[in-house]
Amino acid sequence: MPVENRHVGNEEHIVPAPLPIELDKGLLNRSFYEVEEAFDGQQGLADLVSRLAEKTASFRRLLLEDEQPLTNDQVEHLIEQMFTVRRRIWPVIQEQGASRIGEMMRDLLSGHGDLRQRTTRFEEALPATGKAKRVIRDMGAEVLHFSDPERYPLMTRWVWDQGTASGAVREFIRGGDYLTHFPFGESPEMFEGLRQWMREALTELGVYRDLPYVVDIILAHLYSQYVRAMAEGFLRSDFGGQTDFTEQIRKLLGVEVHRRMGGSRIKRGDIH
Repeated sequence: MPVENRHVGNEEHIVPAPLPIELDKGLLNRSFYEVEEAFDGQQGLADLVSRLAEKTASFRRLLLEDEQPLTNDQVEHLIEQMFTVRRRIWPVIQEQGASRIGEMMRDLLSGHGDLRQRTTRFEEALPATGKAKRVIRDMGAEVLHFSDPERYPLMTRWVWDQGTASGAVREFIRGGDYLTHFPFGESPEMFEGLRQWMREALTELGVYRDLPYVVDIILAHLYSQYVRAMAEGFLRSDFGGQTDFTEQIRKLLGVEVHRRMGGSRIKRGDIH
């Protein structure tokens, strides 16, 4: 069965792709219960969902509702909520300017062409090299998902990166440490297939509300498990040596409770 993006009226719809590897619902169930316990039950999760909803509200206000060019402060406000982006993207912001960055974000959301065309245009319009190049995809993924979490799944590299065969998806595969071939790819249809599988599993557990955000939280939890399992390396340093995985989840999702040392979370200066 062919996989495609369909437009229904003026609404874009991503058709979920069948997943190439069977995922384990038992691992998802265990992750959900671990998250629920760590956040002290439903109220703690509800508070985190509320923070994610506030993030969505700010993205929608700045990118979909306000038609004025974005200011430096507004772009920084958006970027500060993108964990994997804010440490690498500053040289691109300096080069392109806030107004241009905002223009391309809005084009990604509502410009002409289908999702693939808009994504390609977005990535090509924001030239970068080195580590900054790798976060352009994450920035686009954050803009899409948090501007419209029902329509677009979260497609950041930490959810799945085919180039390194790493990401939260691996944590759903029983015995995944022994596999060498992960033919997931990075298409929007694959990410939507993953999300559909997760939503179905969660509804079987009796979870019906705020499913887009609950999916995000579980993915972040699984990726934080992967990070904690790393003996050393850049992934652990990115988290600043944190051991509280609930804070790691918040950090991955861009809704930390506290800013370290105060001030902006964006790392300034060139990164090669």
